[in-house]
Amino acid sequence: MNLGGRAWMSLAIMFVAAGVIISAVRWPFRAALFPMVAGVPLFILSTLQFLKSAFYEKGDKKAATIDFKLSEMEDKALEKKRTINICLWIFGFFFMVLLIGFPIAVPLFVFLYMKLHGKEKWGVSLLMTFVAWGSFYGLFVKFCDIPFMEGWVQQGLKALGIL
Repeated sequence: MNLGGRAWMSLAIMFVAAGVIISAVRWPFRAALFPMVAGVPLFILSTLQFLKSAFYEKGDKKAATIDFKLSEMEDKALEKKRTINICLWIFGFFFMVLLIGFPIAVPLFVFLYMKLHGKEKWGVSLLMTFVAWGSFYGLFVKFCDIPFMEGWVQQGLKALGIL
């Protein structure tokens, strides 16, 4: 048995996933749906990773770690620019959710990302926006009946008596 860092990390994730599953079993179906859908595969995969990490032979060439690069790009300035760009998109989505709430932020973000970053045509952008909105609304609002908090803009307009 080889209990290295990878095995310990897998074991820790197994315990977290087991805790999520055990907690969610006592909840109503709709509340437990997401934790169970995420927790069960996480537990199974982390268990498999733990067994693989703990019991493989040291000299086994197939189990050896493979060194790889995520990108073959050599232009560090371009990599930095792209990283900053995607981080700004992520922060932009976060602030959109705070300002206008999830149900409006999701389709608006998809549309803006498709048009501004992806430079897609109007038809593709509108179609993907509709698909994102329909999926989000259908799954979370209609099927799971999850109430989403209003954004700060809606809360402010209600406080002013406009909405």
